[in-house]
Amino acid sequence: MDRDEAMKLWLDEIGDQTYSYDFSGKKIKKDDYQIKNEVGWVVSYIRPLELGGKVDKGNIIIMHHRTHEEKGLNYPEFTIDHKSYRVQYEKKDDFYYIEEILEEDDD
Repeated sequence: MDRDEAMKLWLDEIGDQTYSYDFSGKKIKKDDYQIKNEVGWVVSYIRPLELGGKVDKGNIIIMHHRTHEEKGLNYPEFTIDHKSYRVQYEKKDDFYYIEEILEEDDD
């Protein structure tokens, strides 16, 4: 995705904010698209294309570049910074989203 498309996606998803956080809690900065630093970010596919994901808005997500590297092609479950996540699919509106898997407490 080129920079102009990424900036439009940022505006659509995050708004007119300079900083935000990805789903794993890592801080990202609008101006640092595709820069590998403490606040750099990328646009990635929630369901990897290699595993049947589609190239469309319902399958893309903004995430810190380290989150992207750690997730890799893992699907539908993966771990980032010792937290487990699961990809869910909303068939009616045709989009993917990520939920943290919370441990059940026996108490």
